[in-house]
Amino acid sequence: MKNLLLGLFMLFSITIQGQLADQLRGVWSSENTSYYVVILHDGAKFNFTNFSFAENKSLKETVVVEKEDYIKTKIFNPSNNWEVFITYRVVDENTISCTFEGSTNHTSYYKRYWLMTN
Repeated sequence: MKNLLLGLFMLFSITIQGQLADQLRGVWSSENTSYYVVILHDGAKFNFTNFSFAENKSLKETVVVEKEDYIKTKIFNPSNNWEVFITYRVVDENTISCTFEGSTNHTSYYKRYWLMTN
């Protein structure tokens, strides 16, 4: 019985993580920044990368908390010592909220950026 309950819990956890991964996976941007965030998930872990054509920079985010309905990351920009924690939550299939805490404190709404392919 213990093994059955443990197995069901693990299956539920994997399913929830998969749903969040499917919802967050993509390229996102906001009118409030020149940066884009690329969110990938390889089946086991998230990978967050920020880049800006305007500033010619890319920055990696580190996942610090992963919950059922949000992901919290940490990002550091060494060129200006800017450091924040960002909490990502899905609003709808094309919108996520990003709550920044640290060097800046605010919430921005990012829209899914669609890449065109040939």
